[in-house]
Amino acid sequence: MIFFNNPKSENAFGSFGEFTVGRADNTIRVKYLLTKIKPGNTGTWECVLASRMRPWREVFKIDELTFDELLQRDLNDSRVAHELIPYLLSSANDSDLLSDSRDNAKFFPPILATIAPRKDTGSGIKRLYPSLTVNGEVEAYGDLFDFEQLKWADQLTPFAHLRFNNQRSEFIIVDGQHRAMAVLALQRQLTGNWEDTAKDWKSYYQHIKVTQEEVKGIELPVCLLFFPDLHEGNPLLQDSSINLMAACREIFLVVNKNAQHVSRERQILLDDEDIAARLTRQTLSTFRDREQEADGLARIYSFSYGDSDTEVGGRRAVTGHLEYSSAIALHKIHSVLFFGNEDAFGIAKYANILDQRTWRSSLRPIEILNGTIDEECQPLVRKSGKTTPRGEVAETIEKLGKIADTVLVRLFDRFRPFTVHNSGLRHLRRDIKSLTSDPENVAFKLIFETSGRRSNFVAHFHRLKELQTEHKGQGTQFPHEAQTNLCQKIQETLDDYVRQFHQGRVCRFFYIDDDLFTNANELDQRELIQKTRILFETLSTQAFQIGYAMAIFTVVEEVKNVNARTSPLAYEDRLALVEFVTETYLAALNTYFTPKERTIQRILTSYNTEPCPSVFDIYSFGLRGLLAMSVRELNEQQWRFFRYALLEIVHSSFCWEAAQSKMEEINDKWAGWYKAAIEPIVRGILSERAKYIDDAVKASVKGREYELERTRVASEARGAGKSSTEIEQILEVLKSDLMRQAKKDADKHLKSSLKKVETEEEMIWRLKRTVNSQETATLSPEEAARRRLVSVLR
Repeated sequence: MIFFNNPKSENAFGSFGEFTVGRADNTIRVKYLLTKIKPGNTGTWECVLASRMRPWREVFKIDELTFDELLQRDLNDSRVAHELIPYLLSSANDSDLLSDSRDNAKFFPPILATIAPRKDTGSGIKRLYPSLTVNGEVEAYGDLFDFEQLKWADQLTPFAHLRFNNQRSEFIIVDGQHRAMAVLALQRQLTGNWEDTAKDWKSYYQHIKVTQEEVKGIELPVCLLFFPDLHEGNPLLQDSSINLMAACREIFLVVNKNAQHVSRERQILLDDEDIAARLTRQTLSTFRDREQEADGLARIYSFSYGDSDTEVGGRRAVTGHLEYSSAIALHKIHSVLFFGNEDAFGIAKYANILDQRTWRSSLRPIEILNGTIDEECQPLVRKSGKTTPRGEVAETIEKLGKIADTVLVRLFDRFRPFTVHNSGLRHLRRDIKSLTSDPENVAFKLIFETSGRRSNFVAHFHRLKELQTEHKGQGTQFPHEAQTNLCQKIQETLDDYVRQFHQGRVCRFFYIDDDLFTNANELDQRELIQKTRILFETLSTQAFQIGYAMAIFTVVEEVKNVNARTSPLAYEDRLALVEFVTETYLAALNTYFTPKERTIQRILTSYNTEPCPSVFDIYSFGLRGLLAMSVRELNEQQWRFFRYALLEIVHSSFCWEAAQSKMEEINDKWAGWYKAAIEPIVRGILSERAKYIDDAVKASVKGREYELERTRVASEARGAGKSSTEIEQILEVLKSDLMRQAKKDADKHLKSSLKKVETEEEMIWRLKRTVNSQETATLSPEEAARRRLVSVLR
């Protein structure tokens, strides 16, 4: 055995084995030592090893973490403290051989951990082991660790000895971090040694009082892995994408594929095979890596990417949570834009683009990358991230990501509702970051660190309240009273911060004076907060965000088809066209979602004159109200509605002047292209409008309410002595009246959001006369009518 100069090197003993991971040229070897850990303060190697089984969050600092390093699920300390540790202690202290608990085996499968070199500065691990030297049966990886397969009577045995440098090594838990945390928490409670990296979670375990005697029977199996090929200087290691973190991700996914559910978000963030997943990581990294100072920009704490059941990105955003998008939403958008069904990229066309089975268009990414790749390049399959040569994959991700982020990053950075939200989060973060008391400090972390931290806290607090309820009437002090009281204060502080944020968001969005709002009638406050919350929650749905991205890419296809029908669009031209449409639409939408009166308002109800608070309110007249006439539930499948709604808004008389000005400011060429495509764009918009009006009219004479009304009218007619023929005629009149009223209501919904419900000719004439021309502003009504007639005839 080679010994380190460092006197603090430690040992582990166990049985030895080897296997491989990966495929084809990316296959690497994995060696493992099957050993054990146990809690205690005896200083034995099993106890020392237990103290090294630190959770992922203590190895990687959240603010320094890259998405390539995001591996483990969020740790649920509440489950560890209230389920796993009592389970272990009951097992260890069960001395009654006749106890019923003896009927159940109390055992955990092995914890899976990888030994890795700690970074010299900061948190995290290095990409590779130090250089390897071999001396007989001993493999030494610099001064990090050495591994020896033991002999007996000059014969190799299945046993091995691992000696590791305690100061330079980390053990990355690939599977079983909750089990490892249970042992580690017992160890720390025994020794009182809670490291600085663990202080935020110490309170979850303070109620646990144990002695060395109580834990002496606890031992858990551990499988320590290392990758003998992943060392510096290995001539066979030419692909730099193969590193320790990539290997750990592969092990994690393989182990969990058929085991306990791994959230879709976590799978997305770990999947190297899925090009759309890697595009998602790249987009999230953009929001993570930016500076904190700039006001209004989106940051990573606006996106959820954990394993909570309440993550944003399901059918609706979660009220009270301040994230407004998710890894799932971004992954779907990337998948749809680059691998989605081509049939969906037409304004009046629809295809189910949200089923993963439809993300198989292998020719679309090749068409988008036209001019940047080999003409004979094979179709690009979404699940080819590991089989396509690294250079090609990297270039593909860089170029596709550039197009996607032109749309997505600008949406979250520059669409005014998100800008207002981002600014509010930044101000809240600045105001409470320096507070040091437990309620304020913990509440800050619950808002601005991983959303899994909040889920952890909520689960813990809920469990404590259940225990408190069960304890009532026992005549003794509740053992968790201090923890429960602290959690109550944290929750109250968190609620107060969220209320402050929502109030500030209302004032910023509508330019309302803060003092006026604070001193206003409570009913008016609640109404305005609720209207604003409905708007922001709608904008936080997958339906809106997918619909927004599809609106831009659909129009790009329409413009391309009109102006470059016979030849494919070069990548750089497509990128420029996507940027042109994005800038134009943001200018239009920001006009719509900005109050006309931009000075600080002194009248709280002045927002009622604006269309934007009601446009997506199901209970008001507006476009969302139109959808609600036929479909009340809002889920991701309604992305088509939001594509239509956004196109209606952009081309409405509210916004078109701003859109036209932005077009002329950017590029005359693209403005000309857009003008040439106005007619098919308008026809597509009005086709969709007709669809939603027709759906609303048909829905008015369907369903339970309609049947009850038919029954009531028929009953009254029979009571009045009407014949069957007369009753049928009365019911037909009822049906016609309801359909006629539904049509009127649909028109009212449209007019409320668009100012005027135009015909195809009216809309085309208005849009064409304003593009690249201001002269019509001075035309006489007669001349304007003449030009309109000419336009229609053409």
